[in-house]
Amino acid sequence: MTTVAKTPAAVPVDSGDAAPLLLVGQLRLNLSALGIDASAPDFAERFFQMANDNELYRLEFSAEGELIVMSSGHESNDGEQGVNYALFGWGLDNPGRTYSQTVQFQLPSGAVYITDAAWITQERHDALRAGEYTSTVPGAPDFVAEVRSRTDNLTAGLAKMEEWMDGGARLGWYIDPYERRVHIYRPAQPAAVLDNPETLSGEDLLPGFALQVRRLVFDRYPEGG
Repeated sequence: MTTVAKTPAAVPVDSGDAAPLLLVGQLRLNLSALGIDASAPDFAERFFQMANDNELYRLEFSAEGELIVMSSGHESNDGEQGVNYALFGWGLDNPGRTYSQTVQFQLPSGAVYITDAAWITQERHDALRAGEYTSTVPGAPDFVAEVRSRTDNLTAGLAKMEEWMDGGARLGWYIDPYERRVHIYRPAQPAAVLDNPETLSGEDLLPGFALQVRRLVFDRYPEGG
C-alpha cells in the first residue's frame, strides 16, 4: 500500500532522459508486505547504504515500517546552516560530538531518522562501535534541532519531535522560521512555545551554548514565508 503526505507533488527535472523526480513534501511507502522492518541486526547499516545510493533523496524509516522519501534539497538549508554553525563552534571547546544530516539515528522504536543538528555526550560517543559515529548512532541524540522547511507539515514535524523525546533526547528545538516560532521540548514536560525569540539557551545540557536564532535563522527568511 502506498500513502502520500497531504500536499504531495512530484516534478520531473528537465535534465535529460530518465530524470529523477523532485518531491514537494514527502512520499510514505508502507513496506510491511515485503517483510522489511527494522528487526534485522544489519538493518541500520543497509538502510544507511541505501540512503547513500540514492543521495538525491532524503530517506527515513518510521516505527510503523514506512519508508519516508523527501527531496534532499530542503528550503530550510539556510536555517540548518545557521544552527550547525553555532553548534559546531560551541563543540570545538566542549566535550561531546555534534552532527548534521550526514548521520542517522535509530530509535528504540525501530525508526531511523535524520535530523538537522544534533549532539551526543562524550561518554556516548566513546561507547560507539567503529563506524557507528559516521553512519548510524543508536538511540536519539541528547540534543536535537529541526528547522522546518516550506514543504514540511507542522503537525508531522512536531510529532517527530515527540518521537525524538520518547527515544531518549534530553532537549529538543523545533524551529519554524515561517512563523518565527520555536517549540522547546524537555523530558516529561509539555512543549514550550517561544514567539520570535532572539536567542535560545542550551540550558544545563549544553552549558554556555546560546543560538542567536533570530539572526542566524529567522532573519535569513523573507517576511511572510
